[in-house]
Amino acid sequence: MSINAFKGVEFGVGFDAANRRGSETHDEIDYDPEKGYLRKTNRLGGFEGGMTTGMPIIVKGVMKPIPTLYKPLNSIDIDTKEPFQASIERSDACAVPAASVVVEHIVAWEVANALLEQFTSDTIDQLKDEFQKYRERIRQF
Repeated sequence: MSINAFKGVEFGVGFDAANRRGSETHDEIDYDPEKGYLRKTNRLGGFEGGMTTGMPIIVKGVMKPIPTLYKPLNSIDIDTKEPFQASIERSDACAVPAASVVVEHIVAWEVANALLEQFTSDTIDQLKDEFQKYRERIRQF
C-alpha cells in the first residue's frame, strides 16, 4: 500500500476469502518423510498467522486508473473556482507493466529485510550458512 496508486493488496485468495467457507480457504498441513511438513494448497498466499508457511508468497495488488484521461473529467479551477475540464497530459494508457516491476522489488526488499532480521549476517555466505543451520534444527521436530 506504500506504492503510489495502489488501493488494495491481497495475499493468496485475499478478499475472496470473505465469500468462501473455511474449508475452501485454509491450507491443510501434510507430512512427507523426505520433505517434512508441507501444505497441500496455497490459498493463503504463503502466510498464516503473520508468518510464512514455506509456500510461494502470492501477492496481488490493484491500482487506480491513470488520473489523466482522453475523455477528461470535470474539475474546478483553483484560482477562479470555475468549472473546467481537466487537460490531456499523457499518452500512456496503462501503468501496470511498470508498476509490476516496482511491486516485485518492494516485496523482494521486504522479504530480504525479514530474512536479515531473523538471520543476522554480514555476508551472503554467512546468511546461507545461518539459514541452513536453521533448516537442520527445524527438521528435527
